[in-house]
Amino acid sequence: MHKQRTIRFIEPQGRPSRPLNAYIRRFPLLGPLLLASILQRRGYDVSVYNENISGPVDENPEAYAEICSADVVGISIMTPTAFRGYTLADRIRKDAPGATIVLGGVHATFMAEEALAHGDVVVRGEGETVIEDIASGKITSGIVDAAPLLDLDELPTVDHFLMRDFDKLVAERPSRQIYELPLVTSRGCPYACRYCSVTRMFGHKVRRQSVDKVCRDIGRYVDRGFRSLFFYDDNFTSDRVWTRTLLERLRPMRVRFNAQSRVDFHWIDRARHQRDDELLRAMRRGGCYALMLGYETLDDATAKHWHKGYHGSRSLQARLEEDTKLLHDNGIWTYAMFVLGPQHTPRTADRIVNFAQRCKVGSMQISILTPLPGTPLLEEMRPTLILNDFPADWDYYDCTHCVYDHSRMDVELFQRTVLNAHRRFYRWGGWNARSLRRVAAGPSSARDKLLDVWGRIKLNVNMLGRWRREMDEFVEMVHARNNA
Repeated sequence: MHKQRTIRFIEPQGRPSRPLNAYIRRFPLLGPLLLASILQRRGYDVSVYNENISGPVDENPEAYAEICSADVVGISIMTPTAFRGYTLADRIRKDAPGATIVLGGVHATFMAEEALAHGDVVVRGEGETVIEDIASGKITSGIVDAAPLLDLDELPTVDHFLMRDFDKLVAERPSRQIYELPLVTSRGCPYACRYCSVTRMFGHKVRRQSVDKVCRDIGRYVDRGFRSLFFYDDNFTSDRVWTRTLLERLRPMRVRFNAQSRVDFHWIDRARHQRDDELLRAMRRGGCYALMLGYETLDDATAKHWHKGYHGSRSLQARLEEDTKLLHDNGIWTYAMFVLGPQHTPRTADRIVNFAQRCKVGSMQISILTPLPGTPLLEEMRPTLILNDFPADWDYYDCTHCVYDHSRMDVELFQRTVLNAHRRFYRWGGWNARSLRRVAAGPSSARDKLLDVWGRIKLNVNMLGRWRREMDEFVEMVHARNNA
């Protein structure tokens, strides 16, 4: 047992003015928490700092001193948080030369040489198979290629309270029952969308925890007072048998959950002749009240170019309208996610908003197609990138900024088109009758439900205001660079 070894993990924040920060802070990364839970079970002194929740650690003298006194400091970076992660790593290396600085996460996996310039160790891949060798001091330098964890049942139940100030995050909701506790039960995706790095990070073959393991973990979360869950799995419904079995086991537990899925998951065959109505009913019975759905586009040609994997004889828009109605008919609230790329125009955005309003989706998000490390898009678009002062410019690779100049819209028009589409959809704070019914069906008191609705309305309104101000600053910065 290595009880005297101290390990501290950090999830860095992105730029303070990043438009969606208010939403991002609600959903912490699970990677650092999983690694911390593993090490805690093996006797290490471990905790996680999330800057989205607790603020910049280097502006908190007590927190920063504790981090600098650790034997190992692990920093998990995604692309839009990479520069902040590097900045922290550089400072900690200077102030705590005895600590081993480790960088991991999806960005470090695909940009390992870049990351190694700022740390002692870079983990490529899934850290669970190498974390104790790093924590114990057996590995102290270099790029480590971590083997995938084949049996996900080996993972412990995540202890979310290893994250500093997690209790404060939960307390921001009117009650613990309303907070959507994150968990993940699988890795990998059978699809290969051109803009996504999931299959390159975790593989095409989906690895899943057993239903028994998932239910044991959820039972422990329920014992801690959590009854709303958010499955972070990239595709919750990719294995029908597993999903249906889990849903039947969840039914007597009386939990409610949100998950990510394809919008057409209920079709058994490519021709869309056989529909899995039993799976749709099982979703409702098992507590699924909302799904985050990757619609991405309404255009058949774009879906084909992006390798989205849609099938059927009718137009894509007609199929998506049918799929949305089926989900609504089965009581599932829909969070529709779309992407605008360089081939699109303001009319494309208008068409998306019209579709979303006509189909009465609960929430809508339009992202900007972004060439992230680990995707084919990065090398394909590299010659046209206008934000290429890396690593600093990784800050803007967050799917809310146009970082290239080969679009049919210039940067300013692209930014305004995306913002205006959201302002139009969220004109009334993003609430409609379907949204209100979803909240009303929740497990909390009437007072807590009203507080929840009011809090979400304020969040949406404030977010749009911050987004407009940040957009103006971004456009001004791009113009200044172009004129330099």
